[in-house]
Amino acid sequence: MGIFLGQLVGFIVIVFVLIRYVAPPVRKAMKSQQTAIATQIEESDNAKKRLAEAKEAHKNAVEEARAAGSQIREDARADAQAISEEMSVQADNEVKRITEHGKAQVALNRAALVRQLRSDLGLTSVELASNLVREHLDDPAAREQSVDRVIDELGEMASSGSSRISAPADLVGVHSMRAASRDSIKKLSDEFDRRVESLDDSGLRTLAGELADVVALLGSEPVLRKHLAEASDDDDAKTGIVDNLFGSKLGEDTLALLRSAVVGRWSATSDFPFAIERLARFALLIVAEKARTIDNVEDELFRFGRLLVAEPKLSALLSDVNAPAEKRLELLDTVVSGKVDDVTKAVLDQTVRLLRGQAAASAVSDLAELAAARRGESVAHVVSASPLTDGQEERLTEALGRIYNREISTQVEIDPSLLGGLRVAIGDEVIDGDVATRLAKAAEELPR
Repeated sequence: MGIFLGQLVGFIVIVFVLIRYVAPPVRKAMKSQQTAIATQIEESDNAKKRLAEAKEAHKNAVEEARAAGSQIREDARADAQAISEEMSVQADNEVKRITEHGKAQVALNRAALVRQLRSDLGLTSVELASNLVREHLDDPAAREQSVDRVIDELGEMASSGSSRISAPADLVGVHSMRAASRDSIKKLSDEFDRRVESLDDSGLRTLAGELADVVALLGSEPVLRKHLAEASDDDDAKTGIVDNLFGSKLGEDTLALLRSAVVGRWSATSDFPFAIERLARFALLIVAEKARTIDNVEDELFRFGRLLVAEPKLSALLSDVNAPAEKRLELLDTVVSGKVDDVTKAVLDQTVRLLRGQAAASAVSDLAELAAARRGESVAHVVSASPLTDGQEERLTEALGRIYNREISTQVEIDPSLLGGLRVAIGDEVIDGDVATRLAKAAEELPR
């Protein structure tokens, strides 16, 4: 019995312990587990609900996508149709443009080809004509006939009254100046002519040298040149300067001419020394006139001018104003000394010494015209393929004299490249009557 009670008490204690200390945590754990399970069941139901909603949304999205895709396809078909139609219109326009451009290009190419053919044909014709003309003009008689034809044409021009009156011969070289300078040069030339009538060769050479020295001084003293050339109301003051500077150094004739020059009216300062230099050259040419060698001097000046044109290096050396004048005169002396008239040599020395930027070839060419001007003539520079006969030169001089209403002095140069005919230059005027120039003009006038 005691054992039973002990076991009963032990059982009760165990039950108490279980109920008191074990059961509550177990119940709590079970309750917590039940809550977790209920939560999970609820979340599962919510998940099922959301899944169903997602499926429904997916179904709706698929349907909307299908509808949108269908609409996009319809829109794409419409856009494609519109683009196709637009491209078709553009293609038609481009084809039309290319066709029109092609027609225009074909027309241009055709026109260019026609022009080229015409040009080639014309050049070929001119070349053939040139060859025939060259063969024909190989005969001296044919060349002479070509010269005669040009002279006849000039004669007809003179008979028809087609005169080409230029500046008077006594004002050669000054026609480009303004009226004031021309008038002053004319008055100065008249006084010069009056004073040189009584001078002998020595006096003329002295006058030429003194005038050249004055020109050289004016070239080195621009302030003095400007002061003497400018217009002034006080002419006595300017002549006083001349007397003070040159009174004891120059002859009376030279001083008188300088006094007249400084009281003149000059359009440009450079015209003043030019007028004095012109008188210095005239003084030497009058020496040749009195010795009856002016024709020879004129011819020598012309020949030397042509030499300088043919020898540009020599002309450049003589024209180099940076080189001392003595060196340039020494070079000139080696070329012409003993080969020309002493007046020709003196005029050339004077010209080379006083060059002021002008090319020697041009200055010497002007000398020949100046020599002719002293005789009231103009110089005709005639270029011929062959020498002229005396009769041809006489007829040419007579025809040119009637055209220009004055005496003409002819200087003939031979240039075989002209083929035939003549080329005549008087001052700035050129008459192209040579065969080579006419053939060249024929080629230039061909259609391009």
